[in-house]
Amino acid sequence: MNKNSHLRFFIVGLGSMGKRRIRNLYANSEKDIVGFDIRPDRNKEAQEKYGIKVVENFKDVLPENFDVLIISTPPEAHGDYIRFAIKHKKHFFVEHPVFDDGYQDIFAEKRRKDSMIVMAPSCTMLFYQPVKMIKKILDDGKIGKILAFQYHMGQYLPDWHPWEDYRDVYFSKKETSACREMLPFELIWLNSVMDSRVAEIAGTITKVSNLDMDADDIALANVKYENGIFGNIIIDVISRKPFRTLRVLGSDGILDWEKFSHSIVVYDAKTKQSETTTIPQGHLEPGYVNPEEQYIEEIKAFLDTIAGKGKYPHSFEENLHNLKTLYALEKAYKSKTYQSV
Repeated sequence: MNKNSHLRFFIVGLGSMGKRRIRNLYANSEKDIVGFDIRPDRNKEAQEKYGIKVVENFKDVLPENFDVLIISTPPEAHGDYIRFAIKHKKHFFVEHPVFDDGYQDIFAEKRRKDSMIVMAPSCTMLFYQPVKMIKKILDDGKIGKILAFQYHMGQYLPDWHPWEDYRDVYFSKKETSACREMLPFELIWLNSVMDSRVAEIAGTITKVSNLDMDADDIALANVKYENGIFGNIIIDVISRKPFRTLRVLGSDGILDWEKFSHSIVVYDAKTKQSETTTIPQGHLEPGYVNPEEQYIEEIKAFLDTIAGKGKYPHSFEENLHNLKTLYALEKAYKSKTYQSV
């Protein structure tokens, strides 16, 4: 597509992420946006808050009226909208999944030599400033050869969307739970900084709290990467204080990062000294815990790919491998043995 072409966007799903994607498009000077949600209150909110046009019934959507589909629905609906986009030859961006529904349709489309559709899975954390800084430090060999790491991401589930009852949201449901969603989500950037992907996994994914839901609330995984790195990953939605904590052990030092300390600490084993680097905090929208900047950059990368000005940094093939890693953990928990991915 010509880089000067005018793009028309249709966003399906106007919850937390759908509204964020409106802001992202606005930040990238894209204003031609129509939205849809099955909930009339969300349609009304998006229309009043952001001034976009909305449709009340998806059956009224005319494919000739838009060029790009943004899929921000709960995960169980992704597949239907992916197929809709492919059928009508529309570029599409989809939020992080916990199902592989629609992936075979994507791969079949990719095999078509005449396909011109840009198909992008969300990979927000690749654009997150701390992750970019961590990757550069590790790539530059500041702690030598990476040997092992420990990562823990925690946040209390009712705090995810404090404006609504967590029991009514998809991330409290068994099949679309936050723990199922966040493990493959975190693997996107962990795989990037480890420059590899998971080969074997063992561990636990279960429920230990008294939260009013049947979904798992903690995942504990021991992983072995294809390049030999070992890792321990914990994802939970029971921590009353939110955090992301990473410790990487290298042959010549250690890297420590805690998201809310806004710093990275690198220990040099040769000098016995630690160096602290401060991380820019970014802009937070009210009610959100993650800065807006990485989401804006992510959408820019998608738009640049459509315009032929760049290549999107993540693929559905990699996403599928991360989903298979999740499925292998669930199988490993039942069998109590390591599972190959």
